[in-house]
Order: sequence, then C-alpha cells, then structure tokens
Amino acid sequence: MRQRTQNSCHCSNTVAMILRFFHVLALLASTTTAFVGTRRGASRPAILCSRTGRGREEIFVLGASAKSKSYDECDVAVMGGGFGGLYTALTISREAKKKGKNVSVALVDPSDRFVFLPLLYDLSMGTASEGEVCPTYKELLEGSGVRYIKASFDGFSKSAGNYNGPSEAMLTPVSKQKYPEDEECGDIIHLSFDAAVVAVGATPQSILASIPGASEFAQPFYTKDDAYATREVLFQMDQKVRQGESPRIAVVGGGYGGVELSACVARRLPKASVTMMSRGPPMAGTKAEPLVEQALKNLGVHCEINNVKEIQRKESNKFTIRRSSRSDSDRDLNIGEDDLWDAVLWTAGSGPANPVANDVGCELAMSSSGRLRVDKSLRCCFKEKISDDATPASQPNSKPKLSSVWALGDCSEIVPALQPATPRTAQAAMQQADVVASNVLAKISNREGDPKAFEFQDLGSVLSLGGPNAAILGPGEDSQLGPLFVPLLDTARAGLGVADSIFAGIINSPQIDKNGDLKPVVKNLGLSLGGYGLGVDPETTPGTLSGTLSGAGRRAIYALRMPTNKQRAYAGASAFLSSALALAKEASDQIESNNDKRR
Repeated sequence: MRQRTQNSCHCSNTVAMILRFFHVLALLASTTTAFVGTRRGASRPAILCSRTGRGREEIFVLGASAKSKSYDECDVAVMGGGFGGLYTALTISREAKKKGKNVSVALVDPSDRFVFLPLLYDLSMGTASEGEVCPTYKELLEGSGVRYIKASFDGFSKSAGNYNGPSEAMLTPVSKQKYPEDEECGDIIHLSFDAAVVAVGATPQSILASIPGASEFAQPFYTKDDAYATREVLFQMDQKVRQGESPRIAVVGGGYGGVELSACVARRLPKASVTMMSRGPPMAGTKAEPLVEQALKNLGVHCEINNVKEIQRKESNKFTIRRSSRSDSDRDLNIGEDDLWDAVLWTAGSGPANPVANDVGCELAMSSSGRLRVDKSLRCCFKEKISDDATPASQPNSKPKLSSVWALGDCSEIVPALQPATPRTAQAAMQQADVVASNVLAKISNREGDPKAFEFQDLGSVLSLGGPNAAILGPGEDSQLGPLFVPLLDTARAGLGVADSIFAGIINSPQIDKNGDLKPVVKNLGLSLGGYGLGVDPETTPGTLSGTLSGAGRRAIYALRMPTNKQRAYAGASAFLSSALALAKEASDQIESNNDKRR
C-alpha cells in the first residue's frame, strides 16, 4: 500500500514538472513578439536577450501576463495620420531613400483609413466613393517603407524631452480600446524613437461640449463617420420631403466648412429649408465673400448672423436652437416656440485633439490656445522651467536643451506668430510637412545647422458650391503668387463669360430645345462654364472662377494632391465617373419631375 502511494506521488510530481515546463515554454512563446524593448529604454525585467540585425537588443519578458507593457522602436515616430502626419511620414521615407539612408518611420493613428477632408462633402452627398476620399493606410503606405501602427497616442514619457537621451511615446492599441476586458490585448505600447512628429489634428469635441445640447443633438462634420451619419440625416430629411413636409435644417458655422456643407445640402434637398448660422457673414473678409453670398442666395440658403447658445430636443425629433445677437451675446433673440428644426449640422470651430488637449507630457510648452508651441522650424519648445538640472543662465556657453519633437497642423501654433497668419487648412499642413521632414532628417543624420523655417505660401483655394459647381479662388494679391495667378484667372473668367453666353444661346434656341424641356433642367442643375446659372456677377469677384468647369477643376486639383501616384489615378477616375453618374441621375430626376407635372 505504501509503495503504491509513493509511486502515485512520484507520478504526480513528474506530471507537475512536465506541466510547469510547458507553461514556461508557452510564456516564452507568447512574449516573444508582444514584449519587445531596446537598450534605449529604462531597465526592464528580462531573462532573455538577443541581438537584432541592427545591433539593438530585443528583450523578452518572462512571466509577464498579456496585460503587461509592450515595447517597440523606430527612428521617427509620426503621431497622427492626417494631411500633416501622413505627408511628413511619406516625405521622410522618400527623401531618406534618395540619400541612401535606411530610416525606420512609424505612423501611428487609431483609424485604419486616411481621410481627404475637403472631399467629405462629396462623400456625404454620394458624388465621391469611399476609396477616393478614405483610402486605407495599408494601400497608401504600400512600398513606402513606412510602418503603420493602429493605436492612439497617449503622450510622451519625460525622457522625450532630453535631446541627447532616450525618447519614448505611450500608445494604446485600438483593440484594447474596443475590448478593454480582453486579456489578450496589451495595455500600453512604449514606442522608442530618435525623433517624433505630433500631427493629431483637431476635433470639435471641446467646442460642442461648451454649448449645452450640442454634443447630444448636433451632427458634427469632421470625420468619415460624420460624413456617413450626415448622409443618413439627409436621407431622413428626403423621406420627409417625399411625405410632403418641408424640413428645416440648420448648418452652424460660416467658414469654408459651413459654406460648402450648406451649398451641398441645399443642392441635395431643394425643397428643404436650409439656414446657415454664423457669427459673421459667410467667408467674411475673403475675396470669396461676394461670390459665396450670391451663390448661397441663388441656392435658397438663408444666412443668420448670431451666436448659438443651446440646443434642446422637442417632440417628434425636432429641436430648438437658442441663440443671441452678435452684438449682445447676453441677449437672446426673440424666437417663438414654433421655431423648430429637423436637423442641426455642426461645422463651427475645433480644438486640438487628445492628448494635446490634455498636455502631451515631457514639459513641452503650450500656447495660449492650448496647442503645442513651436518655433519657425516647427520644433516644439520647452516650458521655461523644465527641471532642476536645466541649463543655468550663468553658463552662457552651454547650449539649451532642444526637444526631439516637432508638431504641425491644427494641434500646433507658431510663437511668435507669423504674418500673415497661417490658415488652419490642409494646404498649410502639407507645406509644413515638407519643412518638418527636412528638419527631422537633419536631426537624425546629425547634420543640424540652420533649420529650415516655415513660411506659408498661398496657392489659392477651391470651394464647393453644390452639385457640379465650385469656385476656384486665386492667391491673395499680397502673396508671392497673387500677381501672377489673379490676372490669369480674370482673363479665363472673361473668356468663360463669352462661352457662357454662347452656351445659354444654344440651350435656349428652339432648334435645340423644341419642347422647352431642356432649359428648365439646365437651369435647375445650374450647369455653367463660368458662372451661368449661379447668379454670380463676375465683375464683383476678381481673381476667382466659378461654375461647372471650376467644379471639375476642383476634383482634378484634389486628385493631384493625393499622397501617392496610385491614389491620384484612382481619385481622378472616381471623380469623373461618380460626378457624371450623379449629374445624370439628377438630370433624370428633373426630367421625370417635369413629366409628372405635365400629367
């Protein structure tokens, strides 16, 4: 009996040892790819080290659970995949290859798609495809040498402030954000780098949160998801129109976004009542102001100058908008209780996205507007007192510490401000990307001299006026390119004015329009070469072009500004096909409507 018991215990011990052995192997296997560190980071618990081909250490943590930190590294970490971030990453990789250098670039963004923001209007109206407006990073980065990390940027560790020391960013994988209780998802990625670029952009969340009811009841228009949500709202409004109602739609914001969205909505729903609410005249102070005013009037868009103070939900999914006059924000406008709205679309204002809105850490200086403070080279600055061991003023020969972080786009602000002020547009972010890429490459190549300074170059802009029509605005007359482009646009406008007259004569001729069916269709579609049908007086809008040809030019310009040749070709083809199909459908609906009236 005793012998049998001893044999049983011996067998149990053997089984336990075997299970423990396989448990250790499983831990090693599970941590090999997920928990990787470098010599540049702080000391970390490890039992196994190996050398990579680049001479860096890989540290595998034994016994760490799936909730432990994971480590990664690169030469340049770019936080944010918008215009500024994506173009910076691609430029750094491309220029490094030209110089025969192997630079590891990581692009960090929580979304798997880049969003070409100026085309969100077309996506929401169904005149552009998702592949044209929102290509995936996988497609855009293919063959570029840039590595994509799907995670959100949480901030820097304090070591990121030391120019000569290690630098590290903290990231949260998107899988962990979606499934916080999933034990197989790592909590934090510590990304080591030699240089970092912050380009997280801006969001409307802080603005919406400051207006009671705006976050709950207003539909923002800033992202791909917003565009699809807006499309759904417009579909619901279209259903109301088909039921004989005349829905009231408010568009809050009088900048580029508000004007373009108002024009597109009015074009999409001609029987709805569209009102744009802003603190001043739409596009106030720009050369587009008279053109926009007349174009919106011709589309039937009402413009109110006021301050939106609160949005409340009423019965039957309708809303009230409490607003005050521009001159006296404390005095509410006298609005009746029957002033109800079916939808509220929001484009007014934005603030820096997280983590910039909550301080990215490592003692980087912030501007008064809550953005990262940068110098003319777009390099981040330190706060005045960064630490106890900061370089004392008594040592004039000591060089001050320089951050290893650059920032650009809507999350940054140049201090002291440049004159004229840099607009917060995609055009400016793309120009800043070239400057940042040049300075970052100089830093990691140890050949820093005088850094490249940013100077905004006004190249003009384009503006959707609904449907196939748009406006092309030349550079400002005080810009370097203004004296060249403005006369060219004026000459083109004069020529297109003559073409418009010929076009109108052909359309109105009895030989072409025998039954009078074509004229109202063309008028309702607003087809033009240089402004016919838009109600725009060319004499009041120097340095601009407007009309259907300008609409085609807008899509062509955007196609050329796509980040890769493959995407440019796709965008060009998509623009032609989707615009033609949308226009054909609109014309068909017009003809069918006219036939119904005759019956």
